[in-house]
Amino acid sequence: MSTPYDRPGTYNPGTGEPLPPVAPSEPSEISAAIGQARAAQPAWAARPAGDRYDLCRKLARRIMENRKQVCEIMAAETGRTATEAFMSEVVYLMTAVDSAVRACEAATATVPVPLSFIEYPGKKACVEAVPRGVVGIIAPWNYPLSNFYKPLFPALLSGNTVVLKPSEFTPRTGQWLYEQCVAVFPTNVVKIIQGAGDVGQKLIQGVDAIVFTGSVPTGRKVALQAAERLIPSSVELGGKDAAIVLADCDLTRTVAGVGYWGFHNAGQNCAGIERVYVEAPIADAFVAQLGKLAAALRVPEDLGPLQNPRQLQIVEEHVADALAKGARLVAGGKPTGQGLGYAATVLDQCTAEMRIMREETFGPVLAVQRVPDAEQALALANDCAYGLGGSVWTKNTARGEQLVRRMEVGVAMVNNHAVSGTLPESAWTGMKDTGTGIAQSQFAYATFVRRRTVLVDTNKDPDAWWFPANADLAAFAEAAAQKSLGSFIVLPKLVGLISKRVKAIKALATQK
Repeated sequence: MSTPYDRPGTYNPGTGEPLPPVAPSEPSEISAAIGQARAAQPAWAARPAGDRYDLCRKLARRIMENRKQVCEIMAAETGRTATEAFMSEVVYLMTAVDSAVRACEAATATVPVPLSFIEYPGKKACVEAVPRGVVGIIAPWNYPLSNFYKPLFPALLSGNTVVLKPSEFTPRTGQWLYEQCVAVFPTNVVKIIQGAGDVGQKLIQGVDAIVFTGSVPTGRKVALQAAERLIPSSVELGGKDAAIVLADCDLTRTVAGVGYWGFHNAGQNCAGIERVYVEAPIADAFVAQLGKLAAALRVPEDLGPLQNPRQLQIVEEHVADALAKGARLVAGGKPTGQGLGYAATVLDQCTAEMRIMREETFGPVLAVQRVPDAEQALALANDCAYGLGGSVWTKNTARGEQLVRRMEVGVAMVNNHAVSGTLPESAWTGMKDTGTGIAQSQFAYATFVRRRTVLVDTNKDPDAWWFPANADLAAFAEAAAQKSLGSFIVLPKLVGLISKRVKAIKALATQK
């Protein structure tokens, strides 16, 4: 029996109302998009950096000015309210682009190479950043607009052209972004292709670098395919973030913060809190307060639905497994009955044997495990296949810093969680199955630029180590070695040998 949710991207997850389908790109269209972006790239890279910066700012302003339109599109594709879409994906965009510009300037600055005027007379060298060419961006459905920002702006700012591939579940948001790019940038600087995984595979075959955000299994395939082509890939994959709640925390603020980062976007956030390890002395009070918060949240006013039936199925399976193995249901635990909505859920008395403590749930569920102390919490938090973010909640911030630095994560926080994802000058990265890609900041630019060394030699004389390989060359090598070991007494001898070598080299080159 068919349902409104049978075909990705053709329904509103909150209501089941149909959305017009978006046709996938044909192979010829994919090749054409990549070819057109490649043809446009040299001229784009040749523009002054300031021009590229101004146009990126212009794009951000255009998105902000048309925010109502895009938020309505996101609301239809994700089931969230337009207000939540606005708050999550648009409101800080102008500030983010200004930060991205600063990060680009730091990452792409030319670096001089220090050279000794004795051994390397008349020479100057530098290392500069050169755009890769065409960057492909494959984005997921959970944040269908802002997941493009982190790679799009660095790629464009550093002189690349871009081909976007939105998720097949949220194609219209990506199409809208593309249309804004077309209105701002020169022709073919940004292109778009639509479709599922097969379209993404064809994209990787033609670009010079790929950025992927999504699941671990698909991310492994993307990284392998890129490696076979010897192109850089940045993959940001799953997460199973843990929050460690210490007995001395500010209980009210901690409940509010853990609740927000656990239920935000219906938990469909790779950096959302999924596991909570709370010290026993405050566990009863913490769980009770968290349960009340969850019970008060409304769907879809406070959190939207799951985006697709498979995600709802995973959530239901994880909750059922936890309850069967002894977890206690504190709040929620069932679908709302409207669309793909699922009530904000708190599970207490969870253990490491439960799937909900080990596998990525990606839903509005907070699983709580009680622990005797912080060391046990740390050991359990680190016993995980993922390593994106982690947080410690405590009034003793010095202790919190010490503890969080021992968490096996790429983003470590005290008394907050995932907020650095909105800071474009901070590295957003992970370890383990989360992947080692860096999604923003100057540290992400290995994906977007390659390094090129340029050396210019104005020395009128030949270099002292050129042919002939006579006895003076051995003496020169020995003197140079002694200088490198810190002997400055040898400098006059070295200078004399250089002069002698130059004469011998000229004689060899001019003999008749």
